[in-house]
Amino acid sequence: MRILGLRNFIYVLPFTAFLMVLMCFLRLQNHGQIKWGEMKYPSEQRELIQVLKRATMPDRTVILTMVDESHAKPGSMLEVLLQSFKSGQGTQRLLNHLVIITMDSRAFDYCRSLHPHCIHPSTFKHYFATKTRSFQITDHSVFSWRRNNVLIEVIELGYNIIFTDTDVLWLKSPLENFHPTQEISISCNFSSDGERAYSMHEGGIFFMKANAITLEFLKHWKLSKILYPTTNVEESWCETIMHNEDLVEMYGFRVHHVDTDHFGGFCQLNNDMLEKAHTIHANCCNDHTSKVHDLKIVLDDWFQFRKHVKNNNSTEKMALKWPQKCTG
Repeated sequence: MRILGLRNFIYVLPFTAFLMVLMCFLRLQNHGQIKWGEMKYPSEQRELIQVLKRATMPDRTVILTMVDESHAKPGSMLEVLLQSFKSGQGTQRLLNHLVIITMDSRAFDYCRSLHPHCIHPSTFKHYFATKTRSFQITDHSVFSWRRNNVLIEVIELGYNIIFTDTDVLWLKSPLENFHPTQEISISCNFSSDGERAYSMHEGGIFFMKANAITLEFLKHWKLSKILYPTTNVEESWCETIMHNEDLVEMYGFRVHHVDTDHFGGFCQLNNDMLEKAHTIHANCCNDHTSKVHDLKIVLDDWFQFRKHVKNNNSTEKMALKWPQKCTG
């Protein structure tokens, strides 16, 4: 009997070893990839998953923005952002892929009156529990911390992200500016006083690729924020990339720098902006009301520019009438 059992064990052993080798091989094959659809998600994430599925492009890319009640009310920046999508060149269809993350119930209610893809604040209640004033202006670091945590959760679900600030006008589709395989595509404008950079301006929009490298890099940022809460952990992705070149290289976090002419802003004005820019960001501006005022002027100029080009079949430069209230 013992001999028979030993013989069976000898026969089973190679098969067991084969199974173990096969499992290791499959794990190696899947290394570096994000798998979705294999997990059971908590109830608060189900709405997010459903909205992302409805809003996604064929390549699993979604457009995200975040608003609180100061940015989602009559006459607010959310209205201007949505109007730019409707009025832009090749941007109307992209509205179907825009997901608006709301940070409070008033913002959610108003969002639902304007747009079909709005995420209730309870989905991210562990990040939005503490209310802040007009986050993009008075407490940008808190907004960036919340935004980057949202990015982590969406990337974990396997969706590429185009993130846009609400104070960005979409004049033309920016999709051609994004590198489809590199981890981030972003526009960084470095101003200098001769020998060294003293200020940095972002275009208010960036693309992030959903893969293991991006996810690990985002989690490193989050861990640094938790372990060293009092240190000056960069909130700007341009600053993070510039000040952490060794870390970027170590993770293999590839950066595609978009020409600042394509992602323009109030910080770097030129008379070619309406012709060259795909988006325009109301940066270098410290007041919500001023941003809305000047962005509406930009939209009006954009209408006039397109009409002029259509009637005259030319791209003659137009003198900029903005910014008027955004002066720094």
